[in-house]
Amino acid sequence: MMSHDPVQGLPAAAFWAALAAALLLLAWSLRGGGSRFARPAPTRRFELTSWRPLSWLLTRRPFQFAVQLPLVLALFLILAAGFFGTPVAERNFATVATWTIWWTLLIVDIVLLGRMWCLVCPWEALASWLRRLAFWRRRREEPLALELEWPRWLRNVYPATLLFVGLTWLELGFGVTRSPRATAILGLVMVLLAVLPALVFERRSFCRYGCLIGRICGLYSMMAPVEVRARDREVCRGCRTKDCLRGNAAGYPCPTGQCLAAMSSNTYCTVCTECLKSCTRGNVAINLRPWGSDLETVARPRRDEAVLALVMLSLTSFHGLTMTPAWSEALSWLRGITGLGYLAAFSLGMTLVLLLPGALHLLWSAAVVRAMPVGNRGAAGAGGWTSSGLWPVASRYAYPLIAVALMYHLAHNAGHFLLEAGSFVPVLSDPFGSGRDLFGTAGVVAAPLASRGVIWGLQIVLVLLGLYWALRAAERAHRRHAATAAIPGVGQRVRLLTGAFLLLATAWNLWLLAQPMEMRTGM
Repeated sequence: MMSHDPVQGLPAAAFWAALAAALLLLAWSLRGGGSRFARPAPTRRFELTSWRPLSWLLTRRPFQFAVQLPLVLALFLILAAGFFGTPVAERNFATVATWTIWWTLLIVDIVLLGRMWCLVCPWEALASWLRRLAFWRRRREEPLALELEWPRWLRNVYPATLLFVGLTWLELGFGVTRSPRATAILGLVMVLLAVLPALVFERRSFCRYGCLIGRICGLYSMMAPVEVRARDREVCRGCRTKDCLRGNAAGYPCPTGQCLAAMSSNTYCTVCTECLKSCTRGNVAINLRPWGSDLETVARPRRDEAVLALVMLSLTSFHGLTMTPAWSEALSWLRGITGLGYLAAFSLGMTLVLLLPGALHLLWSAAVVRAMPVGNRGAAGAGGWTSSGLWPVASRYAYPLIAVALMYHLAHNAGHFLLEAGSFVPVLSDPFGSGRDLFGTAGVVAAPLASRGVIWGLQIVLVLLGLYWALRAAERAHRRHAATAAIPGVGQRVRLLTGAFLLLATAWNLWLLAQPMEMRTGM
């Protein structure tokens, strides 16, 4: 059996060099009063659907079924292996496929393709197939759907935020990643969470408000280089039927209530391709665009999304922290001074780690508010945001933290994947750990896919890119905020405060990557 000894993190020299590079990047961004990022957000796009074979494929009704079916079959295999296979995590398809492959590549998918996971999501597939009693055919009515309205008080992302916190507590507090049966139970719970609301509520309300995976993908995909948008907004404005929103004989209504005439962010689009089928004017495009585009053009900051951004910043770091010796030592100390059992002490420690970044962000936001002259704290200019106090500022400047959280998340997961993904090869031949060798690879000895030096270099580059995009987004937020942008002296103080907070978050992430890290499969 493989050992579970921690592997070395970034060497001290690499850590200090990366931290120095982060400091230089911050200093560079501050020169000239933020003029490095003064240019408007890039608007150039390349339309992928201008390629006719792709456009034809996406408008076929069986398309989504065809890309979802393999994932549904994989989900069934995960459930079967988890319930009936070996309890040894590194030999069971359920744990290796879920936590080493899918959970890692999900973040890669978001960085490169945005919301494409929602297009192939097996949980949504089961919900839609059951709701419609059809695999791909457009039915006038959806027979099993009660079509009740989603409760008004839940029309926010707080349900998904709570589920995300709960999943992390289960995953790390109960060691779900090392239990095939627990992994299968979690997969089955996700099926129920997708199917039951789909049968009760209108459209895909759970996908929009409650799905923890969808909401993580949604906020992270503001960074992604792929988008679904109207090809020409003027055509949309002249459209009376709004088929993209309401559907027609060719396509279902938008499952999350998006209208292309007003859509300016990836956050709630699930890339289901129904709008490509229903638009009678052929005005829907899938584009390639510069990374981080949505973060630089946030029109209306939302408090619930800001809270989720802070939670993501906290919990991505918490995932890394719990795999280090420092967490074990802190937990032992906490149990010693409180007399609590393991789970209670873990829950308390998780709560403290979860709340700390949010508390620091609120303190930082309060410092920003104090930096503004009293008479201008509620001022706004044409096209600018209005600042009315602590929460508007905290919400506005939480969005840049998405870049820091996402790129650390990717750096952390890249380390796991490149060191552990080889374990998938033998498991593929023997998914239940029963001694079979279906493809002749059961005896393959898993090996890392890259050297430690390559992994360390990649992790440093990713974290620094996160800081770069966060600084860009913060500067764009600052320039859209009329209460600070036009007041001499105030703008630079806000930039310094913003940069210091982003540098602190980056330094913490680099420190985590420098710690010895325990691998999921013990490689």
